[in-house]
Amino acid sequence: MRKKSGRGIRPYLYIAAIAVGIIILGWLIFSKPVPVYQEKIFSSLGTVVRVNLAGDKVSSEVLVNIAEKEFSRIHNKYSPNTEGSLIYILNEKGKVKVDEEALFLFQSAVNYAALTGGAFDPTVRPLIKLWGFDDEFSTKRVPTQEEINQALSYVNYRFINIDKENMEVSFLKDGVEIDLGAIAKGYAIDLVIQRIREVDPKASGFIDAGGDIGIIGPKFKELPWVIGIRDPFSQDYFSAIDTIYLTNGGVATSGDYERYFISEGIKYHHILDPKTGYPARDAVSVTVISENAMTADIFSTALFVLGYENPALEYFTNFGIQALIISPTGERIETSGFNYFREKIK
Repeated sequence: MRKKSGRGIRPYLYIAAIAVGIIILGWLIFSKPVPVYQEKIFSSLGTVVRVNLAGDKVSSEVLVNIAEKEFSRIHNKYSPNTEGSLIYILNEKGKVKVDEEALFLFQSAVNYAALTGGAFDPTVRPLIKLWGFDDEFSTKRVPTQEEINQALSYVNYRFINIDKENMEVSFLKDGVEIDLGAIAKGYAIDLVIQRIREVDPKASGFIDAGGDIGIIGPKFKELPWVIGIRDPFSQDYFSAIDTIYLTNGGVATSGDYERYFISEGIKYHHILDPKTGYPARDAVSVTVISENAMTADIFSTALFVLGYENPALEYFTNFGIQALIISPTGERIETSGFNYFREKIK
């Protein structure tokens, strides 16, 4: 009886080996490496900044360093408490020479102040100082009505004069001071995102500057980032009252729980109404979503001041925002498109 030759099965082994090779080659070619995120936390612009970034062509570490350096530059240029900054000089001398970037930021502040009817007003600094919210080490106190009235006399964005021809910003009244805190954080986030995309267009991650968040592409290049909206009635920092999902754009939340003090059983927070001089009382939390963080930053402050019973809320969606407002009694009101961002799949 003749033995069977192994030659008959050899072609099948070759075919199988080739098929396996093709599969492995295809996997190597078409599989996408999982982005490696790097996180860093640092202080800037009077708040804690958290960056979480992953590069595609550039290392994550390089991108994180770019973010920190850009925040440092903006802090040194626009912080009212940093000696030598443009804001510091302007508040001290009543005028300052500016470059194109600063001109844009000052003009944007004035434009949004007009747009919101003064609910956002960069000249609110005299009030901020009066209440002790200008610095974490300042004494917090409830001013007298006379003191508030005096400070209010210096609060009006129309006191800001912008001379584009001579590249100069000045005040039209002695005693006026400016604070760009409600616009500078959002602006810094947008600028950092722009810088990162210039270096690495397919980078992804997020930047969180004290509740102002900018998203740089989907998580792991395909998933939305999950953002919890803090419960303003809970002492638990991680307790969320709502959840939204973003793959790009900016979101900012202003709440009465961020910076405050309690005097004689009454809570006084840092979001001051430029009209009354007192902390705004008609909202406890406002979340705004926009295509950029600066717009979200500005409107979260302005809508907080305007409060829960704001008849113009839907009107502001014409400027590219969606908003959720929570009243002091826990009621909610939101713009017509806000619910879209609660959907996980975009």
